[in-house]
Amino acid sequence: MTIGTDEQNPLRSRLETELDSSQWLQAFKAINRLLQCLKADIAAIQDCELKWDTSCNGLVIHCPAAEIAQQLRSQQREIVAIARYADRITLVQPNGSDIILKA
Repeated sequence: MTIGTDEQNPLRSRLETELDSSQWLQAFKAINRLLQCLKADIAAIQDCELKWDTSCNGLVIHCPAAEIAQQLRSQQREIVAIARYADRITLVQPNGSDIILKA
């Protein structure tokens, strides 16, 4: 059985509405905005790899160099303010201990 275009549009509209109102999608959109704001407002974070850890609702910032990690550590207040959605924020630096900005 083939669904015609007229029959498919209401189904598609309903599915899009359900998806748009889903809690998962809203959380995903919030995380995406958070990451975009961090990259726009914190210059040193541009060189880092940002990962969202769903197990702890946390942000993990992988720094390519210890110097960048120290720059970000000095901007801890700004990072925490932007990433207030995160329950935990961790800076991971190469050959060094992780730095917890927010626990």
